[in-house]
Amino acid sequence: MYNDSNQEYKKDVLRLALFLGELMLINGAETYRVEDSVIRVCKSRGFNYISVFATPTAIIISDDRFDGLSFMKTIRNRGINLNKISLLNNFSREFVNAKDTPIKDALAELKVLGETPEHPPKLVYIATGLASASFACVVGGNNLINFIFTTIISILAVICYKKIMKVSNIPAFSSLIASVFIALTGVLVTELGFLATPKTLIVGSIMPLLPGVSFIKGIRDLIAGDLISGVARAFDAGLTAISIACGVGLVLDLWLKFGGAF
Repeated sequence: MYNDSNQEYKKDVLRLALFLGELMLINGAETYRVEDSVIRVCKSRGFNYISVFATPTAIIISDDRFDGLSFMKTIRNRGINLNKISLLNNFSREFVNAKDTPIKDALAELKVLGETPEHPPKLVYIATGLASASFACVVGGNNLINFIFTTIISILAVICYKKIMKVSNIPAFSSLIASVFIALTGVLVTELGFLATPKTLIVGSIMPLLPGVSFIKGIRDLIAGDLISGVARAFDAGLTAISIACGVGLVLDLWLKFGGAF
């Protein structure tokens, strides 16, 4: 199927594999999954000596045969989109099985997958609010007023987080500001007499901000032996969690000092 002297074909395959790995990393795929998909794509076209090095911030593809071909892409924006990861996994399987698929057609399909829109924002916000309010009920906020306020505040907090991310692009800082917003609104609602305590409202509202998936993916990378990626993901998740704790703790500490009480 492939001619070893045809470097242009080889470059096209490596570019396709690199783009696939980039999209997977951007959407939060584990390192082992990215490297496995890239290697399978290359092997399906006869390139059996490909090495891949992936971290949350970069991916490098090169050939062990030292023909001078090496590609690298830095990853500046990352998130968690399990739907896109599933679509990209399906793409890699279909590409590997369909040996006669032209590289240009596969690359065009991959670009379409990369531009696939997420779920409608309104649907995401509604689901976020209801999930947060339901969790607040689990930890003791089992009344209608608490449910309503937790739903509203959690949605506003997520919107606040996204707005700040567009400006700063620093997850820890955005989480800090969003958590301060949650704590302030929780204290305000309590001071106005709608709630007896802001505890369950705050606990429920910060749930969308918690980096649980990122932390688990970091642990999974560590188990798989990807030490750099595992430590980086776990540290990033830990830093975000600390930022949330600092934001909530700062507001509640000031509130208690000025006469507030749980």
